[in-house]
Amino acid sequence: MFCTQCGRKFGETDRFCAQCGAPRAGSETDTVPSSLDSVDPALDWRASMVPREIMGHPEVRARIEAVTGENPKGMSAEQFYEFARPVMLITGAGPAPPLKLIKDISLPISAKLGMKTSRDVTQGFRNTFGETLAAVLCSLASRSQPLEDITDATNGCIIRSKMLSSIWSWEGDLNITLEVREEGTLMTAAITVPGQLSDMGQSKRVLKSLVEDVMKYRDMTAGG
Repeated sequence: MFCTQCGRKFGETDRFCAQCGAPRAGSETDTVPSSLDSVDPALDWRASMVPREIMGHPEVRARIEAVTGENPKGMSAEQFYEFARPVMLITGAGPAPPLKLIKDISLPISAKLGMKTSRDVTQGFRNTFGETLAAVLCSLASRSQPLEDITDATNGCIIRSKMLSSIWSWEGDLNITLEVREEGTLMTAAITVPGQLSDMGQSKRVLKSLVEDVMKYRDMTAGG
């Protein structure tokens, strides 16, 4: 399925377009209506506390579109295993287990046994909620991470995304909470990879990149 606003292809779990923020047709959400085009350009999105208004503002959408795909994704775990299987056979290291066996059977079983990798980070920004949310959305778009859901929370919002699969780790759940404080906005981000005991530091690197991205994008001008 493709976005009706900008034409970008949706990922399997995407509920919002990573490029322009428009909701996926047929998806249900309490915070973002079916159209984002109704947001008044004169609205001060930096002072807004409504995710829909911030995501749908023309200036924020321009920022997101300007950075979409800016950072390379690298090789996924799925791609790595596809390359690794024939190489392991040739070198005598033994056959790599089929990807479906690992992803669809082994990982869920390990997850039920309580195995997981988890890491979190907390960072404050001397920026408004609107500026911080826009920067987070820019970070996700720049790294091709899906925006699965965004819901209102006390003095802020909760964003659900993914840590993309890589040669270091399988896909993980990324939850980002933004909370307005007197000094600015507090961001708490947590990554959990079910069924995996170690990710070789990948979740730590992803969270570090998120913080760096927010610092980078929070004060950027539209279009760069």
